[in-house]
Amino acid sequence: MKEFSAQTGGRYTYADDLENLQELALAFAQLFDDCDNFIVSGCEVESGSISSGYVFLNGKMRYFSGATGITSWPQYIYELNSTESVPYESGGSKVGRNIYSCALTKTVPTTADTLTNAVPKALEITATGGLRMKDAFIGKYALLLNPANTSQTVNSFVTFAKQVRTNADLIAKNGVTILNDALQTKLIYDGSTFSLTSTGGENAYKLSIIDGEGFTFYVNDVKVAQIGDTAIQFIKPITAGQGTFGGLILTGNGIYQGTANAEADVWINKYSYNGEFTQFRNTLIGNGKGKTLLSVIGTSGIINLFGQTQIAAGAMDGLVLKANMLKSNNSLQNAIAWNDSANEVMARIGFINTDNQIFSVAVPSFNIDIIGHSAVNIGPAIKENGTLLSEKYVLQTSFETALDLKANADKVYSIDKANLKFATKSGGLSQFITDDNTAAKCRSQIGAMGATDLEPYVKLNNYLSDMAKTEEDKAKIRTNIGASAAGDFQPKLSDSGWVNITDSLHVRQIGNIVSVQGKIRTVKSGTVFNIPNTIAAPTHDVAVTIAPYDKRNWGCAIKAGTRACFVTVCDGTNGKITEFSLTYMV
Repeated sequence: MKEFSAQTGGRYTYADDLENLQELALAFAQLFDDCDNFIVSGCEVESGSISSGYVFLNGKMRYFSGATGITSWPQYIYELNSTESVPYESGGSKVGRNIYSCALTKTVPTTADTLTNAVPKALEITATGGLRMKDAFIGKYALLLNPANTSQTVNSFVTFAKQVRTNADLIAKNGVTILNDALQTKLIYDGSTFSLTSTGGENAYKLSIIDGEGFTFYVNDVKVAQIGDTAIQFIKPITAGQGTFGGLILTGNGIYQGTANAEADVWINKYSYNGEFTQFRNTLIGNGKGKTLLSVIGTSGIINLFGQTQIAAGAMDGLVLKANMLKSNNSLQNAIAWNDSANEVMARIGFINTDNQIFSVAVPSFNIDIIGHSAVNIGPAIKENGTLLSEKYVLQTSFETALDLKANADKVYSIDKANLKFATKSGGLSQFITDDNTAAKCRSQIGAMGATDLEPYVKLNNYLSDMAKTEEDKAKIRTNIGASAAGDFQPKLSDSGWVNITDSLHVRQIGNIVSVQGKIRTVKSGTVFNIPNTIAAPTHDVAVTIAPYDKRNWGCAIKAGTRACFVTVCDGTNGKITEFSLTYMV
């Protein structure tokens, strides 16, 4: 490196001296060759303007004159190079200077620069400024206390001899490893999966967080549990002293409804797949040794008991069967049946779908014994093959009355005298016709009419048809007797009468209209009441919403084809007694 030196006596200046000075300046610029383009000084951003200053751009120090009226960001300071010609002693002008300048643009030019024959380099300026010298140069070789762009990149390992403390988040782009002798805990991303692993001990543990799936737990690379947005899945057995699931509590050897309501339900297999009502389910209860004691078959609705059944209700009605009323003929149906090994009915007792609603005891292939202590009382009346015994056999009282009416021998005529005194039944009225007493006289004596006298009158067995020759005649007859034509009237509707649901709530069905009226106590959730089996269930969903307290809503609904009325909304209104009315058609 040549250094300029001048002594007394008037030193000449040569072209070499200028080259030496230029080399010194270029050598100084080499300090920044490994750095990104940066701001040396000035170029501050404020209120849509950039102040003047110096930038280091594509290996050259350049002056930026500043800019104002900027409305959008980012902006780019790009290199703008040119040449300048000067006169030469040999004659003419030639390139005497290379001018390295810069300018501001919204988009960097893509056309090659005339001096470098390459696409211009640029320095990005955002609304908060651009890369400055301390970040581009000093920050490349040292840690800065206050980087201008709020972050700094270190390209080699850094070891801290003591604790590292942060007043904000500690961010790692790939993973974080914590070592403790042989134990190693690692937090790492594998694609979109974030995992926390612990190895080096007796077992290897891992917790993975997967977007769309949730939390997955592994022990020795075997999945043991998963927590998702809709369910928690345990692959291994669960051990707990107590568990609470909704209002259901499992503790010790017990399972019960633990909600703080006066009444609460425990449902088993009410719902099927995905909490819907789309598939049948069977419910089995065993004795602990592989034998089923009770089974509920979902497809048929049959409940099977495999063992002796004891009922100790402590009430008058130890076993209650609710009869179901059929819509087809309004008859009751519900009975107890005894089947043989081939599942054929041997005997049945109860309501057996009869039109006249008779409670029946049917044993077609066997005899029936009814044994009492001293007597068997059957009342109010007894029938034999549909006929009352009182109509088929003589009652004692009737027999005694008839005996009182018999004729005594000393008070009756002989046959010959009776024939002279009385007419015989077989002789008819002709016995009264004599020469002096003609048939016409006999009719006049009793006010009777002859056959020819009845021709103008209607006959009973014609049922008024001999009076109605036309539709107009039929209409006059209906008007005279106050009758309606076929189709002009509605048959009498069946009426169940008011049926009690609770002490304050009743239901009544008239025809195909069902009305529930009374008072209820609102509950927070679950079933409010059930429609009795004698009343038809709704054919479509029905619902009621009321505001019994401080304009807060409470509502309930009955699903189509079901009888349970369950809570659908409870806005802090449970425990209130309110009037209730629900009407639906079936």
